[in-house]
Formats: sequence, C-alpha cells, structure tokens
Amino acid sequence: MTHSQGSEFIDYRSGQLHLRVLTPAQPPKGRVLMVHGAMSNGRVFYSRSGRGLGCYLAEQGYQVHVLDCYGHGRSYPPLSHREDHGQYEVIHEQLPLVQRRLQDRHGQPVHWVGHSWGGVLMIATLARYPEMLSQIPTLTLFASKRTVRSWSSERLLKIELAWKRLFPWLGRKLGYLPLQRLRVGMDDQSTRFLMDSLPWISDRYWLDEMDGFDYGEAARALVKQGRWPATWFLAGAGDRALGNPRDVRDLMSECGLDGQARYQVLGRRHGWRRDYDHAGLLTHRDAEQELFPDVLSWLQSPRWLADTPGGSRR
Repeated sequence: MTHSQGSEFIDYRSGQLHLRVLTPAQPPKGRVLMVHGAMSNGRVFYSRSGRGLGCYLAEQGYQVHVLDCYGHGRSYPPLSHREDHGQYEVIHEQLPLVQRRLQDRHGQPVHWVGHSWGGVLMIATLARYPEMLSQIPTLTLFASKRTVRSWSSERLLKIELAWKRLFPWLGRKLGYLPLQRLRVGMDDQSTRFLMDSLPWISDRYWLDEMDGFDYGEAARALVKQGRWPATWFLAGAGDRALGNPRDVRDLMSECGLDGQARYQVLGRRHGWRRDYDHAGLLTHRDAEQELFPDVLSWLQSPRWLADTPGGSRR
C-alpha cells in the first residue's frame, strides 16, 4: 500500500464530522469527496488494509476525503435517543461545510462520489447551492435512487416492511435506530433521517421537507443552463430494491439528464463478471479489477457513452 491514511475532524454543532483522508505517495493529481448512504458510513469506500474505491484512487494519485455524516462512523457524538438531525442537515450544513473546507484549503476542483442515498443528498445539495457547481467537475453515483417504484420480494421486505413500517415504530420507541446492535445495515440511523426520507421514496415530487423547495425542478433548470457536472449513474443488475436499475434511471430522468449523463447497469448480460448487488459495486473484489479502472478513467476524462445505452462493458 503506497498511500497513507489519516483522519481529520471538523467542528460541527456540539460535536465533530470525521473525514478519512487517503493521501497518495506523490503530489495529488486531483481530489475526491465520497459520501455514504443511509444505515452506513465511510468504510464502504475504504479499509485499513487498502481495499475499496477510495484506496484504489489514492493509489492512482488522487487525494480522497471520505465523509462520515454526523452521527455515523467516527463522527462525534454517536447516535443516541437524544439525536435531532436528519437529511436536511446533510444537505444544508454538512456537505457545504466540507466542500468549503476543501476549497479554502486546496483551491482545487473536487470530484464528488456518492453511494446509495448519499448520492441523492449530493444531487439535492448541488441543486440547492448551485454556486458550488463550478468547483465539481464530475458526479459519480453508485446505486443512487430517490423513488422506489420497481417491485420485488426484496422491496417488500426491506422497503415496505422494514423501512416504512418497522423502523419508524422502532425509532419512535427508542429515539434512534440501533441497527448495528440488530445486525441490520452497516451503521445506526437517526429517526428523523428516516422520517425525512419517507416522502422522498414515495412522492412524485421531490420537495424539501422544511420549505417545499423543489429539488428536481432546480436540478433540471441547472442542466438546461449547462451548469451541471458530468454525471455517471451506476446500478447493479443484482440490486433488487435499494438501488434497482429502473429506480436509478428514474432519478437520472428526474434530473433532466437523459441523453446528458452516463448510465450503466453492471451485470452479466452487459459483459460484466457478475450481477453486482447494492454494496458489491464498491466492495466486491471483481469490482476492484473491472470497474475501478473505469472510474479512474472517468475522473481523468469524463464522458458519457452514447454507444452503450444499455450499460455494456465494452
């Protein structure tokens, strides 16, 4: 492993946000910010042993900053029944704060990478604060969907039963969702975050829960103005509910990016080694070998491929 790993803590509210900083051995050729999804933390992008997309990009010369959103990972304090923050704070406070810190310190563009719901929050942040768009050359989204419309047995279990019914009841009862203790998900989740997300999953319109701001309309307007960064939507063919390819494509369409973004489904039908699932896009060893080099090429020369509308490997 030729990159180094360290931690940076940013004062936020009554605690701190944690950034895992992966630094290449040579002067960085670029910078990347990564954001995890719900029930998760930054470890989905890296490991101490050097695995993961963040580590791979650091090995290839990029300085990578992996955010643990407030209450997740090594951010402080950990979630408890006293929590009172949700996705609103990620959009309006945490992502802008981290981006400003990186800009003030380095003054260079920052590539944004999101997994699952983290990608949805990244889109919402850029739609709400378009002054940041000039600082972000690419937006790479792994299994990111807003609405869940595709049907499967996995959706019935994970979305309809757990996320919409069981988890709200548990969150109201305990004050937060201790999912690690229950061995569900990678990290705990705040109750308000869960409740904030429920209308977004089901509603036709993508509105802010506090003031009704229309994120979809704002994103489409910015795309029409030619201000949106080069965007790549990736979906796993084996992802039945949490990032189903149809739902990922719906998000691309909602942002007005049909024909203007890159979209790929990673599965055997399209020439990939396997039908990747929700986390496997980032964590499977095959992804390191056949997908991560494509991500590197994308950051170096962002493009969308009109000749691969189905997401084929070649």
